[in-house]
Amino acid sequence: MNINTTPVPNVLFDNYLKELKLAELKVLLIIIRQTLGWEDKRTKSERKDIDWISNSQLVVKTGNSARAINDAIQGLTDKKLIDVISQSGEFLDTPEKRRGQQKLYYRFTNANSAIVESRGIEREKEGITINPNANFSENLRKNITELTHKMRITKETLQN
Repeated sequence: MNINTTPVPNVLFDNYLKELKLAELKVLLIIIRQTLGWEDKRTKSERKDIDWISNSQLVVKTGNSARAINDAIQGLTDKKLIDVISQSGEFLDTPEKRRGQQKLYYRFTNANSAIVESRGIEREKEGITINPNANFSENLRKNITELTHKMRITKETLQN
């Protein structure tokens, strides 16, 4: 019997659990499930670093209202626990920046002992390096395009 599990980083329990609101915890757990909870079937060792998650998915999976979801996303962004990124690779750290975006990509910033610092300083994550240089947007766009293709295949496979 193969048991599917999602690795939840200890830092969530050790440092953040007592200060997170319930809606923030639910949203964060969904982001962790949709990223670290997905194994690459080909390698059996790699986990997704980033995933496109719609607001409607977050509403359904958490049982919270859209307003509660938006407040939770802002709270998690303010606490620097998640990054919200546009298709073009722009960090969307305010509701105004997120408004009107077609797809929002999410990632848990503390996964795998990542170096996560404030805007303008290099952010390193497994598989994606984000820094303020001119190639950043192009590199992230390529990574998101590749991820989108993999997700499409994964989700189509699961639905069939």
